[in-house]
Amino acid sequence: MKYCCFIILGLMLIGCQPKQDEVILDHSGLPLLSATKPDRNEHLSGGDTTVFIRNNDAFSQRPLAVAKNFALDGAFTSGDHFFRTPMAGVGPLLNTNNCQGCHLNDGRGVLPSSPNEPFTSALVKIGSKNGVPDPVYGDQIQTFSITSFSSSDITNGLPEHGSSLEGELKGEAFPYIEYEEIAGQYSDGTPYSLRKPIYKFKDMSFGDFMQDIQFSVRVAPQVFGSGLLEAIPEAHLRALADPDDKDENGISGKLSLVTEELTQKQTIGRFAYKAQSPTVLQQVAAAFNGDSGLTSSIFPKEPCTDQQETCLDYSSKEPKQGDVPDLDNVILAFVEFYNRVLAVPARRGYDIKTERWDDNILAGRKVFMDINCQNCHTPRHQTGVAKGSVLGEIALSGLSENASDIHVLSNQTIYPFTDLLLHDMGGTCQVSKETPNNQICTSGENCHYVQRCEGLADGLVQGNALQSEWKTPALWGLGLVQTVNPKATFLHDGRARTIEEAILWHGGEATSSQREFIALNAKQRQDLIAFLTSL
Repeated sequence: MKYCCFIILGLMLIGCQPKQDEVILDHSGLPLLSATKPDRNEHLSGGDTTVFIRNNDAFSQRPLAVAKNFALDGAFTSGDHFFRTPMAGVGPLLNTNNCQGCHLNDGRGVLPSSPNEPFTSALVKIGSKNGVPDPVYGDQIQTFSITSFSSSDITNGLPEHGSSLEGELKGEAFPYIEYEEIAGQYSDGTPYSLRKPIYKFKDMSFGDFMQDIQFSVRVAPQVFGSGLLEAIPEAHLRALADPDDKDENGISGKLSLVTEELTQKQTIGRFAYKAQSPTVLQQVAAAFNGDSGLTSSIFPKEPCTDQQETCLDYSSKEPKQGDVPDLDNVILAFVEFYNRVLAVPARRGYDIKTERWDDNILAGRKVFMDINCQNCHTPRHQTGVAKGSVLGEIALSGLSENASDIHVLSNQTIYPFTDLLLHDMGGTCQVSKETPNNQICTSGENCHYVQRCEGLADGLVQGNALQSEWKTPALWGLGLVQTVNPKATFLHDGRARTIEEAILWHGGEATSSQREFIALNAKQRQDLIAFLTSL
């Protein structure tokens, strides 16, 4: 009897021992990503949506599963058409008359090459430091009026000081940028230079902006892979969030909390630079409305504030009036589908036949991990089920209820390198009113608004995203940005001419990683850039 008891006790002790080979799982329920050995399919950035195109059309492709399905391919083609084509009913105030006008080749927009050129694929969000829209200008500057696009001369609708108060509708204001070069050097003595933007605004056609006005310049981003990011389960993002930095790693990413327009419920924001849109559909509808002046069932109001009488007058003369929006739900559904399923380019630097990565990319990947870039740029996610559009199933007769799931986006292992969280990137902003020769002024045609910022701050609150907080941008496709559009630049406002400059601008929560980057030797820096260019 005593002998048996010892056997039982021994078995109990063995059962209580920790398992030596226990696998630790990440936020997606996958085994932790190794810092030295990439996943077997890590080159397939978009899972089954991945395509192997590396030219200037790399961001405009459909996944193979869509191309092989007649109905899905037709929906993609129709969405592409509406994305590129000017719509009826644009304006009266706008930034561009079609989506492709900002998202060049479905990639990033560009900044003007001189202070005399208008913004055509970048925009300016505005409001007070507390996020209150300007009572006259709203929450976004529209540089053009409808007359810019109803004639052969786009300059016809450009802003003129006070003109819209006198019955002739013009664009709201003219933004322009001047740069100050900032010199620095790496720890090994290698010099670098950054360009610090100074934002200026003139020719306000509806009079002065509100007091406490803040400006946020934003270049149109690339749009592929949106449906995959939307399909990441909410629970996975909540698992990544650490607003109080409980793990004490200096990173305190938080969820963007926004209102979904169709349900009026609070949910997680994922899209745009401060993650102010929760779904691809809402982001598409918001862009149609704010950038092109097109109403829809989601945003039924023209981009005229109650104090813009000239804009309201022009709006009253549009063909569609009352409760009839400029865009019907079928067009919205097509463009939503197109944006959701745009394919993700495969990684470069990987030999499929030998299943080997280039040595410098492996080395750069390890540097990326060593200086803790992955703390915000989370490399890997697992998608859940990608539900069909809430607008309905696209059919020949229009929209039908109960849209099918989008299988090519569902249950995919993807490598976007983002946590979709808001992070404090540091910095502050000051706005003044100055003449062209930098003298302080109070009013008048030659009195321009000037915003100077330290760091990456824009001074503008959106939702619970504060003045210096930004969503971590996805890095997939980074190395093809300037292949798709050679004039493209980096960061939210395009100030960084190279990937290297973009890293050097990191501050706030990313200060430690930025300093470690500066401390790298030349070979380590080259390897890191090679890795980032492979994404």
